[in-house]
Amino acid sequence: MSLPAIASWRHPLVAILAAFGMGCATVAMDTETDCIQRHPGLPEACGLTASEAAAIMAAGMGATGSHTGSKAEEYDDSHNAHLPDWKRRCIRLYGDCQTQAWTRKASCFACFESCTGQHEWPFDKCQPKAGQ
Repeated sequence: MSLPAIASWRHPLVAILAAFGMGCATVAMDTETDCIQRHPGLPEACGLTASEAAAIMAAGMGATGSHTGSKAEEYDDSHNAHLPDWKRRCIRLYGDCQTQAWTRKASCFACFESCTGQHEWPFDKCQPKAGQ
């Protein structure tokens, strides 16, 4: 008996998340990241949803230290130019929440999922710390 297509992505995602939890990067993670970078804005080309791709990229940026979250850094989302403005804001705010240690009542990912559903960031649950 084969698994339904909708459940087929869960096995690789579990392995990737386990690798992050153990603090190691795997070839599978690099492959997923490479695929996401080769197909910006098309996570389904990599067998992922938009929120899964955002989570993998955010985790990868944190693990490699390639994104510091510094205010001096210019945010470039030109690779997402084809997405609606609300979705671009959700992605940007998710990244900011992850890298800048925002004050939160929920996880950054829960806030991202809320944003993708409501098209508005839930600042009552995830917000910049005072002075940020």
